[in-house]
Amino acid sequence: MNRLIKTGLLSVALLAAVVVQASNKIIVKAAESKKVEISLSEVVSAETLIIKDVQNIILFSEEVAKGQSFEKTFDFSTIPAGLYFIEVKGAKKVEVTPILITETSAAIVPNSSKKYKSPNISLDDKLAKVFVNNFNEDKVSLVLVNESGQELYTKETKELVSYSALNFEALPSGDYTLYTRIGDYGFEDTITIK
Repeated sequence: MNRLIKTGLLSVALLAAVVVQASNKIIVKAAESKKVEISLSEVVSAETLIIKDVQNIILFSEEVAKGQSFEKTFDFSTIPAGLYFIEVKGAKKVEVTPILITETSAAIVPNSSKKYKSPNISLDDKLAKVFVNNFNEDKVSLVLVNESGQELYTKETKELVSYSALNFEALPSGDYTLYTRIGDYGFEDTITIK
């Protein structure tokens, strides 16, 4: 009976390890030789892999199509020491991993990877409900503009979960754009009112 329980626990542990590995979308490995391995898997929609410096200067950018995987080793020995960012950017999310390059090595900054998601917008007739997850506790800005670029609504918050109800009852039909900025990352959504 003890052996059966141990085997069952081992099976659960192995299954959990496989699930954890399978859920890794981006794997970044840094080595002492100033080389960084990046692999991207489970791409369910087109994404862009970007490497940039602290001044937002893009050093590398590549599109990864839906269903594809990406594996590449980057050699940082020719660039100055400093902080760099690896971004995986999709239409509705951004994943950011900082990399510290020293004179002799490349290292991932521990516990500093962040994920940003675009707002969840649901439209019920002429009422748009906007939820923003802000688990990084960054500053969140919402700006709603009409087709001519006129600002109709603005909000700033640092709440963990932000909710806004946008009532379009008194506004004409058409496309409205909601700009959401979470920390350094922005999302643009179109709300169509009929």
